[in-house]
Amino acid sequence: MLLRRLEGIVPPPLSMFWDQLLQLIEEGKVVPVIGQDLLTVPESTGHRFLYPLLADRLANYLGVPTADLPVGSELNEVACRYLDTRKSKVGQIYSALKSVAAEVDALPVPEPLLQLAAIRPFSLYVTTTFDSCLVRALNQTRFGGQAKTKVLAHAPTEVDDLAGELRSASVPTVYHLMGKLSATPAYAVTQEDMIEFFHSLQSDTRRPAQLFHELSCRSLLLLGTRFSGWLTSFMMRMAKGQRLSADDKTDYVADNSVTHDENLVLFLERFSRATEIFRGNPAEFVAELHQHWTERHPGAAQTSAPTVSSPGSASDTRQGAVFLSYASGDVAAVEKLKTALDVAGVDVFFDRDELQPGADWEVKLRRTIHECSLFIPVISSQTLTPDRRFFRAEWNLALKEAEMASFSPEAGFLLPVVIDDTAIDDPALPAKFQQFQWRSLPGGEPSPEFIAHVVKLYRARQAGAGAGAA
Repeated sequence: MLLRRLEGIVPPPLSMFWDQLLQLIEEGKVVPVIGQDLLTVPESTGHRFLYPLLADRLANYLGVPTADLPVGSELNEVACRYLDTRKSKVGQIYSALKSVAAEVDALPVPEPLLQLAAIRPFSLYVTTTFDSCLVRALNQTRFGGQAKTKVLAHAPTEVDDLAGELRSASVPTVYHLMGKLSATPAYAVTQEDMIEFFHSLQSDTRRPAQLFHELSCRSLLLLGTRFSGWLTSFMMRMAKGQRLSADDKTDYVADNSVTHDENLVLFLERFSRATEIFRGNPAEFVAELHQHWTERHPGAAQTSAPTVSSPGSASDTRQGAVFLSYASGDVAAVEKLKTALDVAGVDVFFDRDELQPGADWEVKLRRTIHECSLFIPVISSQTLTPDRRFFRAEWNLALKEAEMASFSPEAGFLLPVVIDDTAIDDPALPAKFQQFQWRSLPGGEPSPEFIAHVVKLYRARQAGAGAGAA
């Protein structure tokens, strides 16, 4: 991606620009401020922004029309339409939105957030969104899905601040500047909410002083916030702690709401001359930043990748992994499924090197299947052979596990997948497989709907296991 500066502003050489930004990041002097333009969800026709999707679902939940929702403020418009057509309390909107947004955790984490999470010198992330996507990205990328990221959220009714300086922090922190999803009005949905949140951020008693101290010492990297012009400039002023014209630190802006506001651009050019402003897609900017970072730190690509179970060791596979069972002739197709599930943050048991026949192979295999959260038999013509094959033992043990644990077909423990035109009632296949819902994935190409379904089952089983352990 070629960064394109606004007309009339002379850009530095690209190499100089990236050198400066990467050096600041390496020294821990940059804080990403993340907005909804980095959040997309997969659909059958491509990708869609998450927040317009939430607005549509909220409108359906509340029974209000969805036609002609204004781009960038869809949720505010749905809330206004609900209040205009019914004698209802505004507080009902937040509980309804929490119900609607519960499905978000079953969706894959947006790629731009995974790329930002992989840049490890970032220790503080400020988000203007209320969802959990950024936290999930950090937990997936840095901690193998374990919930270690610290989460703080501002609200007009309470103070939530950093405990101390970032240099002493052992884990990254995500600060929800506009609140975090709740059943109460503790996060910003409407324009009135935005006014209240910014007002409270100016309060001597409710202002997160340590957060703004950290921001005043660092450069901001504003990414797709969709804030209006005055909110963007006001936020930059709050973060600097002094007049914009008195501060020579460089802030970086990749935000369509800024680049499309020529008055704001002119204002920043006059009073915040060090600010770098770019046209283009914020997600593309993040992708190029991630590319330059990994080129500069080639070892970071491995350490920043999602920490999933080693595919070659059953002993390394954490409890709750998804077990992919397949014929060896289908390995290329099954690798596509594994890759997609890895990216979605799902632990996958894929390779059988540690489960080959030996003195205790059956014990290892039985334990691995017993501990998995989901068993996916991959069906194809390769599996129709009557010969004794390793996947047959896996299938038999999985069917026994489902029976012993009283897993119903609806419980989602067994999820057969067919990757060619093999029929469900083929006599070479276990008859009991017909009781379970099959998924057709020709050639092993995973659909977004399939991945989202597996993630939902995987997380539900993990949550149930955690509750049982507690």
